Amino acid sequence: MSNANQLLLDEVNSAGLWFTARKTRPLWAKEITVAQTVSTIEGQMAANVGDYLCRGSAGDIWPQKAETLHKKYSATGECDSEGWEKFTPRPEGAGVQAARIGHSFTVKASWGELTGQPGDYLVKSEVDKDVKYPDDIWIVAATIFEETYERVLSE
Repeated sequence: MSNANQLLLDEVNSAGLWFTARKTRPLWAKEITVAQTVSTIEGQMAANVGDYLCRGSAGDIWPQKAETLHKKYSATGECDSEGWEKFTPRPEGAGVQAARIGHSFTVKASWGELTGQPGDYLVKSEVDKDVKYPDDIWIVAATIFEETYERVLSE
């Protein structure tokens, strides 16, 4: 297996840093009608027709596949004057596994290379809880993570 993220994941796994968290804040999204490259906090990301452009509570922007958005969020039908629709987290939606990283780091995601600052969070899907080297990992800036997620106490 060749995993560009193996060194960072080994660090997080061996230190036992993963914890479960769940999104608590709504986001705003609109469907992408023209393929484009989007500037996100973590770097440039490709956004394809049919994906959604999402905007978080801190004004951060990122593209997301329609299937992923609808699996994690419910459309409210409430739209703003610019055509952004409000989506709320599904209570039954899967959470995430997150780990706070104390140094600058880079992650190779399926959509590109992302850069995290000290204190930012490395995140993976809850379905990958027991997967040492998941294919899908991403970064959430510390201020955004702490504003939009809450830690889930172990069952």
